[in-house]
Amino acid sequence: MPICPRLNLYKPLAALLLAAVCVAPALAAELEESLSVVSSTNRSAAESQQKIDRLSAQTRALLEEYRKYAEGSEYQAAYTRELEELQAAQELQIAALREEIEQARITRQRIVPLMRSMADALEKFVVLDLPFHQEDRVTGVLQLKQRLNDPGLSVAARFRLLLEAYQIEQGYGGSLEAWRGPLQFEGETLSVEYLRVGRVALYFQSLDGETSGYWDRAGQSWVRLDAQYNRPVSQALRVARNLVAPQLLQLPMAPPGEAS
Repeated sequence: MPICPRLNLYKPLAALLLAAVCVAPALAAELEESLSVVSSTNRSAAESQQKIDRLSAQTRALLEEYRKYAEGSEYQAAYTRELEELQAAQELQIAALREEIEQARITRQRIVPLMRSMADALEKFVVLDLPFHQEDRVTGVLQLKQRLNDPGLSVAARFRLLLEAYQIEQGYGGSLEAWRGPLQFEGETLSVEYLRVGRVALYFQSLDGETSGYWDRAGQSWVRLDAQYNRPVSQALRVARNLVAPQLLQLPMAPPGEAS
C-alpha cells in the first residue's frame, strides 16, 4: 500500500488545525477586548444613568423649591396688595376725619356765639312772658348761661342744655296747670290759687273763692274779674287739678290786640 498519499491527506487537516490554533488566540483577544469595551460601556451607561438620576432628583428638588418660592411670592404679592388697599382706605378715612375736624372747628366758631344769643333771647322771653314760676324760670336761664360759658363742657353738651331749656319752655304752651302761692294784689298779700292756660292766659282766685283776676299783658299787672267769673275760674282750677273730667272752659280772654 502506498503510504505517501495517506500522509498527504493529513497535511491539509494539520494545516487547518495549525491555522485554527494560530487564529484562536487572536479571536480570544479580540473577544476579550470586545467584552471589555461592552463592560466599560455598561459601566459608563450606569454612571451616566446615575448622573441622570441625580440631575433629575436635583431638578425635581429645584422645581419644588421654585414652586414654594412662587407660591410664597404670590402670597406676598397678594398680602402687599391687601396692605396697599388698606392703606388707601385709611388715608381716605383720615382725610374724611380731618375734614370733619375742620368742619367741627368751623361749626364751633359759629355755634358758640349762636348759643349765647339764644340764651339771651330765652331770658328776655321769660322776663316778658306771663309771670308764672318766673323766679325759678329766670334763675334757670341764668344758670344755663353760666354753664354755656363753662370750658369743661363740650359744645355738644352745652347745646343739649340749651335745647332742654327751650323744650321746657315750649312744654308750657300746651298744658293746663294750677298751684298755690302768695300774691300782692291791691295792696294786700293774698293766698291764692293760680291757673295757667298754656301761654294764653294766667288767672288767680283767692282760697275763699270770692276774688278772681287775670294777668293783663298790656298793662303788665293783675286785674280783678267780675264776680260772675268766680265759678268758671273755680271750675277750671278743678279741671287743672284733675278733679273733674276735661270740659269746655268759659273764661274771659283778653282781646288779641291787647296781647303783647
